[in-house]
Amino acid sequence: MERDFNNGFMPPYMDYNMPPPSMDMNEMMMQYEQACSYYRYLCMQMDYKIKCKEYEKMCGHVNERSNRKIE
Repeated sequence: MERDFNNGFMPPYMDYNMPPPSMDMNEMMMQYEQACSYYRYLCMQMDYKIKCKEYEKMCGHVNERSNRKIE
C-alpha cells in the first residue's frame, strides 16, 4: 500500500530538513530498514489472518452442506 504524495501534502516524517545532530546517515538508514522490515512483517501477518478467515468461511460452508438433511 503505497501512497501518492504528489497531491501537495507531505508526510510528517518528511517535514524536517536536517536529521537530529545525534543521528548520522548510517543510523538513519538502519532505522529506515527496521521500519520497512516491521511494515512487511505486519503486512504478512494481516495477509495470514485474512487467509485464515477465508479458509474458515470455506470450511464452514462445506460443513454446513454436509450437515443438511434431505427432506
